[in-house]
Amino acid sequence: MSKRTHILLIFLGVLLLTSPLAAVGKEKNRVVWTKKPNSSTGLYTSKNYFVSHGVGGNVSALYYFGDVDNEGVAFHGGFNIHNLSLGGGLNFFYNLPISNHCNLRFSLMGGTIRGNNELKFSKLNPPRDDYRKFNAVLVQPAVGVQYYPFSNAGFYLYGGVAVAGSIITNYEFYYYPKKDAERKLLKGKTFGILPMVQLAIGYTWRLTNSWSMGLEVMIQEGLIDTHYMNLDAFPLAKSQNGDGVELGNSFGTYIDRYGKKHIHWNDGWFQVGLTVTYHWRNCEHCRIINNYSRIKPKRR
Repeated sequence: MSKRTHILLIFLGVLLLTSPLAAVGKEKNRVVWTKKPNSSTGLYTSKNYFVSHGVGGNVSALYYFGDVDNEGVAFHGGFNIHNLSLGGGLNFFYNLPISNHCNLRFSLMGGTIRGNNELKFSKLNPPRDDYRKFNAVLVQPAVGVQYYPFSNAGFYLYGGVAVAGSIITNYEFYYYPKKDAERKLLKGKTFGILPMVQLAIGYTWRLTNSWSMGLEVMIQEGLIDTHYMNLDAFPLAKSQNGDGVELGNSFGTYIDRYGKKHIHWNDGWFQVGLTVTYHWRNCEHCRIINNYSRIKPKRR
């Protein structure tokens, strides 16, 4: 596992442990009665509008990074238009009872992802022809904590964990069995299942009492990069192709065809997306009113 992945895990752990406790001391101020209760606001309002139950959808642009695009590091050789794709999904938000600053966020995402370093390799000096490319369909459930540090402000931090299923519909890997041998091509389709971490920052704008819109920037990175546990079919196991060829270095630092070691990032993607969410408050006020009605003395 790379040093970068360790840093992401430490940051995620701190966020998950500290965020739900950020406002425990303010629990007494959690319920504020409204002067005129109505169907939109209920009988109370939270101090932070954005901390509530909710359900919404999003659409995002995805930029893949991994072994098929580069020599182990995102944006190695510059921006690659062939790495862009689209995704979308559903979010469900649950307001943590102990905090006025956090929502639990459950997500289900789907989309496509792709990578291709043919153009990049053709511009090298001397040019290389042992390029790789792939196309895949993604399915990804996730859970995390969305933390709003400021009351009645839309800025938030998010940290979560996910499992991505990558259905690789096509891969093409050109390679040299030996340094002076003839170039060969492996083609096929396979799949990968990859545990991932998610880190994001975002901002939410209030549209009405019930609706909001948000912008979010996220990085998602795999926790491992080995056979059948990747996004792009690389490293490739012998059992994943009819020629019995193994490509890549499982659990290892990226090594190119000349035996040179490179800094390595596990597979992942950058994500920029828009979200629309419908909010509603929890039923704590219903419990309070019901309890009060039971003890209220009857008029004679």
